[in-house]
Amino acid sequence: MSTFKKAGVLLSATALSVGLLAPMASAGPVGNERMETLPIQVAQTNAKVTKDDLMKRFRELFPNGFPNVTEKEFSMGTGYSRPNDSTVRYELNFSKSIDNRYIYGIFTFVGETLELEQFQYQPVNTKDVLFPAKYSEAEAQKVADEFVKKFDKAGEYELLPNEHNYYSSSLLTQPVQYSFMYTKKKSGVPVSDQSIHIRVLGDGTVTSYYKTHLEKNNFTYDDLSKKQSESDVASRVQDALKAQLSYRIEPDYTTGEYAVKLVYQPNSWVTSGVHALTGEWLTADGLSSTLPNQPITPIVTDPLAAKQQNITSDQAQAIAQKLLATDKKGVTLEIESVQETTTETGKAVFNIQYMYRHKNGGSGTTLTIDKKTGEIINHSDIRNNLEVEEDSSNAEAELTRQQALEKAVAYVKELAPSYAHQYALPVNEGVYEKYNNSYDFTFQRIVNGLTVAGDQITVNVDAKKGNLLSLNVHSYENVEWPAATGILTQQEATKLLKNQLNLKLQYINHPKVENEQHYSLVYQPVFKEDPYAVLDAKTGEWINPYDMANSDKPTIEHPTAAEELNYLIHAGILGGDETFNPDAPVTKEEALKVIMKSVTYMYSDPRYNENETMSQSFTDITPDHPSYQFVTRALKMGMLDASTKTFNATASLSNQELAKWVVGMLKLHNVAQLSDIYELNYSDAGQVDQNLRGYVALAYGMGLLEAENNQLKPKSEVTYAQLAQVIIRLAYKMNEYQIDSY
Repeated sequence: MSTFKKAGVLLSATALSVGLLAPMASAGPVGNERMETLPIQVAQTNAKVTKDDLMKRFRELFPNGFPNVTEKEFSMGTGYSRPNDSTVRYELNFSKSIDNRYIYGIFTFVGETLELEQFQYQPVNTKDVLFPAKYSEAEAQKVADEFVKKFDKAGEYELLPNEHNYYSSSLLTQPVQYSFMYTKKKSGVPVSDQSIHIRVLGDGTVTSYYKTHLEKNNFTYDDLSKKQSESDVASRVQDALKAQLSYRIEPDYTTGEYAVKLVYQPNSWVTSGVHALTGEWLTADGLSSTLPNQPITPIVTDPLAAKQQNITSDQAQAIAQKLLATDKKGVTLEIESVQETTTETGKAVFNIQYMYRHKNGGSGTTLTIDKKTGEIINHSDIRNNLEVEEDSSNAEAELTRQQALEKAVAYVKELAPSYAHQYALPVNEGVYEKYNNSYDFTFQRIVNGLTVAGDQITVNVDAKKGNLLSLNVHSYENVEWPAATGILTQQEATKLLKNQLNLKLQYINHPKVENEQHYSLVYQPVFKEDPYAVLDAKTGEWINPYDMANSDKPTIEHPTAAEELNYLIHAGILGGDETFNPDAPVTKEEALKVIMKSVTYMYSDPRYNENETMSQSFTDITPDHPSYQFVTRALKMGMLDASTKTFNATASLSNQELAKWVVGMLKLHNVAQLSDIYELNYSDAGQVDQNLRGYVALAYGMGLLEAENNQLKPKSEVTYAQLAQVIIRLAYKMNEYQIDSY
């Protein structure tokens, strides 16, 4: 999707990995040296900031950082502001090559004092950042704590428990990262929208930092001494609390599978919170003495007819041209491509790639149309972002939330009518987005009278004129919905919720309470000390819905490979249940899938694999074979070659065959084929096939495979435990040799 630039505002989305302050080897600049000697002056301000000013501030903050990046290698970007925030921001960045590896950093300074708002840095990844990382989460947290102190001299920020998280890409060739969130406190009470986010690499390097910046500082706060007692408020919440039964879908993007469960969660209005001074309920429209109780109501009662059934590519293009037409002067619409594909939820669609061309360039994105119904299921109106003359009048909401909701309902009925009866009107009435003056509405799916979290229609409506800004239908196909039998009763679930109820006191800036410059004290209900926890309706166990895809996966015990096996299983790379045997032999098909999912992206979404085709290279692996995508990708990356003519997917994988695979992945085929130059000083070296001798010598010599008692055991079957250990070593070597994972 394109990056849009609008007059007076720069909207940039820089894709950056994270990392900082690591020592660097000898380096050279990338590209031509850029010199900024003239000051940058931002329109409608008198402030002038030079590169020297930014470098001075940078050295104050990082006196010993980036020793091998010279001042000449830094570049200064243009000053810019953001929607609804006139504060000017300035960027300082560098990019260069270190030992033939590309690194870069970007730093954003804000306001007259040049406060550091954020930075991101991509370092050279070393073995220490890969799984299992050198630093544990606890050790990484200590690093983050020390780093925060540099920017929090007054000690106002504290780490939010349960908000920091461990993150590692399922790719073992990518770095382990830890994220931490710190919130500002006022009189010991957290301020909800003022925070610091920090990310630390697995080697202890701080790699990204972001601190919330507020344009105005003249805020007022509720008097903490006037709050009602927590016990009184808790009693009121207890009385109002009821468990709501619903379905929840959580996809596992690493496998393409998803989990569907019946869960109990608190009634949504209760979780919005209670005003600590008045005891009133917090709602989207402000404070209310009574708790709203809106029933589940479908958008329409009776099904509406589909727009146009089973459309063709030409018909999809015609629909797109009508929807996307513009009368803006100097702007022309171009349909660049129409592609038939399948969404991650299993729906057959047409993706229409289009551009708006104008004298300053062009902007474009993708429109998605349901093939079966001819209806719009993914659309973002980018016409207001075009770099042409715009209405400069002050943008403030003119529509009420109810009026905007009526517009949103009308858009669903117009553009996706056949879905309307399956989705419910919003319970929480929608959210006002100040940054672009719009209302967001979420219509959850209804199945068997229950709402479905994770399956919804979202609509974004302009608050000034009611124009459609975006519409997305995220609807799953052919779902097996669990029957609501053998589950906890509502009374039992409500009791469990009440037993785990706690109140979190915090300051919240709510535009409908007092004014936009005021922070209100609010008691926020939390359960199990986890803002995302829900109850499994069948077992009564607490689960985090964002980890549902992994919640049923076992923890494996093994004397030598437990850590590696459990990582692969919980990352969705390796299947496993209570009957899983780590010492069982692995088939070629299973080994191939595990290796490929560990070191490269194997998208479950067919849209990303459509180009992953080549002429058939194994006679027993045809395009309809379940391993076809894995085999073709492995051939493309050099891990496999077709010299054997057949793949024999169900056969066990031997040590010498695995040796050939991993050496091939490292692009060492030519060296390995010089089999006569290698000497194998192992007692069973004679058992190695002559054509695999070089591969075995390299694999064992590099430590990818390990001998036992001076024996290679070249024809022994590889076990799951052995495979897991070899994959970790392979990932290290791929990083060292800079093998592309894509």
